[in-house]
Amino acid sequence: MKHLYKKDIFPNIIVFIALIISAWGFLWSLFEYGLTDLRYFTNLSNLFVFVTVFLVFINRHDKKWFKYLAVITLVNITMTGVIYHVMLATPPLAFQSHLTHTLTPIIYVLFYLTCIDDAIKLKQFWISLVFPLIYFLFFIITGPSTGFYPYGFMNVAENGIVEVMKFVGLILVPAIAVISIFFIFIKSFVLKKIKG
Repeated sequence: MKHLYKKDIFPNIIVFIALIISAWGFLWSLFEYGLTDLRYFTNLSNLFVFVTVFLVFINRHDKKWFKYLAVITLVNITMTGVIYHVMLATPPLAFQSHLTHTLTPIIYVLFYLTCIDDAIKLKQFWISLVFPLIYFLFFIITGPSTGFYPYGFMNVAENGIVEVMKFVGLILVPAIAVISIFFIFIKSFVLKKIKG
């Protein structure tokens, strides 16, 4: 992204919009519902987006680990949008729901494809599985004692551990892997086009 601030206006606009939208979505949830709202994957994903974009904005994205954070954020926020619109959304949708589940995922995908200069390799696709798996396993393990499951499809008490683990193992993990691999190929294609 060394070229970003000097010559090309489009990436600058994307960074600015991504920063505003992610901050707005995250802070709105935080002020409206408090820190307990961080239990939801959506809000954690939006926080990841804000942190990732902010690091680019302040020019602190030159570390080796940044490309891993950027792709983890990409997969998290994409999952947020897809799962929400496929499994959870019920019309009419409030503006806040569109902000955190539709606008932020779309703008972050644009941000990732146009503003990030490095990408992970195909054999590293598993990196994007780590955070979602830790998140889901945390609530599957703690849910029976706390009685709290952020999403109905994770509810071991209602669905049973076997059904929840089937969902995680047969649907969620493969879906995350497919999303990761898809974006690795897309990013590789974009980087080749940029470099000529």
